[in-house]
Amino acid sequence: MRKVEASASLRDATVILDDRPILRDVTVELGPGLTLIRGPNGAGKTTLLRALAGLVPLARGTRHVSGEALYIGHRPMLLRGLTARENLTFYTRFRGLADNGVARALEGWDLGSDLDRPVEHLSAGERRRASLARIDTECVPLLLLDEPFADLDDKGVSRLRDAIARARLDGRTVVVATHAHHELDELAASRIAIDHGITNLP
Repeated sequence: MRKVEASASLRDATVILDDRPILRDVTVELGPGLTLIRGPNGAGKTTLLRALAGLVPLARGTRHVSGEALYIGHRPMLLRGLTARENLTFYTRFRGLADNGVARALEGWDLGSDLDRPVEHLSAGERRRASLARIDTECVPLLLLDEPFADLDDKGVSRLRDAIARARLDGRTVVVATHAHHELDELAASRIAIDHGITNLP
């Protein structure tokens, strides 16, 4: 795959939701490679990723992203009533990308026999794997993954680790928020610790 360059940043970013500050004057700079975001539940990890994706407004500060971003959150973000194949085809076409790799990507995530089942008939783990197959079909420069290991069995966990490692080697900017999976530390170019909406760069 062609190497890509990407950068993303938040500068002095504050996010207020329901009259409560969730992020407080956060500044982060992200470049190609893997960045891990760690912190306890409620620390602001999800809001930090959503701010980078442009999915929450900034009360103060600025956001900059060079290139397109793919955000995969706690929910699989798949369209009910559509099959796994139809979902990934929709997302790739929405970006103006070729959809001829959709079936191959789903097969790679062990969904070959479930390509054409409506997603509401899939298990939680199967829906998670269908969502994560977007990593392979939407090869955009910035990849934002929020607790992506949830609902995965051991085989799915191994497949996701491989996908993260491959995206990193392809030169993509990969940001993973997780409170576990310390085996990823050796792959990380940088780490961000967050608590009470305040970040530290260890």
